[in-house]
Amino acid sequence: MSKPIIDPAIFGSADYAADPYPTLKILRDHYPAYRLPNGAWMVTRYEDVVNIFRDTANFSASPNGEHIGAVFGPTLMEYDGQDHIKLRNIVAPQFVGMRLTALLPTIQRNAMALIKKFTEKQARRIAGEAAVRGEIDIVDDFATRLPLNVILDVLDLPQEAHEMFHTWYPAMMNGINGGPALRIEGQKANAEYHAYLDPLIDERTANPGDDLLSRLANAEVDGARMTKQEIKSFASLILVAGAETTDKAIANLWYQLLANPEQWAAVQREPELLDRAFAEMMRVHGPAGAQTRRAIHDVALHGETIKAGDYVHVSLYGANRDDRVFSNPDKFDIFREDFYFGKELRSGYHQSGVAGHLGFGLGAHFCVGYQLARAESVIGTKMLMEVIRNPRFKPGSNPMPIAIRVEPWHLPLEFDAA
Repeated sequence: MSKPIIDPAIFGSADYAADPYPTLKILRDHYPAYRLPNGAWMVTRYEDVVNIFRDTANFSASPNGEHIGAVFGPTLMEYDGQDHIKLRNIVAPQFVGMRLTALLPTIQRNAMALIKKFTEKQARRIAGEAAVRGEIDIVDDFATRLPLNVILDVLDLPQEAHEMFHTWYPAMMNGINGGPALRIEGQKANAEYHAYLDPLIDERTANPGDDLLSRLANAEVDGARMTKQEIKSFASLILVAGAETTDKAIANLWYQLLANPEQWAAVQREPELLDRAFAEMMRVHGPAGAQTRRAIHDVALHGETIKAGDYVHVSLYGANRDDRVFSNPDKFDIFREDFYFGKELRSGYHQSGVAGHLGFGLGAHFCVGYQLARAESVIGTKMLMEVIRNPRFKPGSNPMPIAIRVEPWHLPLEFDAA
């Protein structure tokens, strides 16, 4: 049987952006190492993506410096080897384990503040009208607000600065993913953010508190400390990664639950199932679709030769829906038995061999903020569920999940007003 023909133009199309999964299945089945028109490779099978993430001898994370680093300055995402280990050893303890426990009240407090504001708005509508139906845009009214509020508290920055930061971080994210004009706007926003941080880092180096900036400015591992530029670049990374990706995770979690009413009913009956729902959302359609690596040496893969210097897009979307690993992979199912629902693992596997999602990457560059993203998404969703009754997609709104891209996105819901 002849292979299906792939039109290279599909990768830049609106259809692919809206639903890449049919194309990714063709690639997995027939072109598991596919040469894109720009000369880069796309790798789509789960096992291949896992192997590339693990193989730091043959694949470098340096391409992150060409888009993330071009806006933020150097971050640990683009470093390899000892440079990466040095920075990760300094910053990782601030985001995992017992440190996270101290952040949970902050997450809950910010969630409740947003919910209170939202319910007060609905109450005003009800008071002004004889009958009113409740509405919320999960993106604008909640998902983009909660993570940013938490980050401001973590950095011990004033909540009054929220709107300024809410302008900065989308511009910075668009600068990473967009064209030259958006890159310039992203760099401008990042420069303004760094200028804002400069005196704060100086102050907290001399007089540290218990906030993240103070910890980063004074943390030391084996005699190594972060430079001021590294602190500012990491603060950019945590602002954008912590806000932009987490807000997509929260909104996508709501989309998947409401698009699958039986799953929504299950988490309403047992809210503790939200942890499973978060993990399954990250598998079926997480906030980020791919990561990029550069081949250090020639590598043979599925009859192709990836040459030294070639760029390789490891497809998270392709890997997480690989039917060689997951049964019925396009279905959002919080009760599936072939998936590891526990805490995300740098290895990608539970010790029993059950595969986990790859939405936070894998290995050396596994996302250091994964616990925070999970906590914000699960706690925020649980608390919002307790307030709104019978939520559903607003008619005519054309709801769909979202990944990181430049276009604005909304997820308007209706619900029964109190």
